[in-house]
Amino acid sequence: MVAQPMEIRLTEPRERRRDPRQRSLLGASLQVGPGESITTCLVRNVGPEGAKLIVSAAVPVPATFPVTIDVRRETRTAHLVWREGDAMGISFAPEKSAGVTVPLDLVRELRAVRAENSSLRGRLAAAGLDD
Repeated sequence: MVAQPMEIRLTEPRERRRDPRQRSLLGASLQVGPGESITTCLVRNVGPEGAKLIVSAAVPVPATFPVTIDVRRETRTAHLVWREGDAMGISFAPEKSAGVTVPLDLVRELRAVRAENSSLRGRLAAAGLDD
């Protein structure tokens, strides 16, 4: 049997991320399924759109799962992008907007209605008809 030559990569792989990652050494946990146990892991780098996690290769990880970065007290939905041994790359699902965009004309109309309501309540109170 002849040994095959080993390929050695001398350059870093091309960066494909949109946002840079910060090196880290943070504790985290992930839930591998509904009602499943929580598994601890290590965050090696993190950015706004994803992270590199270290978790035992023996742990089965689904395509989508919640991950909590302990120090940040932040839980995000993660998608498994790649996995090699104990290392895996994840992307974060976009965060849902906390608010709803309301058209300016609707806000103005609401303010006018509230002002008219307040005026009418004042007139009722002055006439002694407020209950």
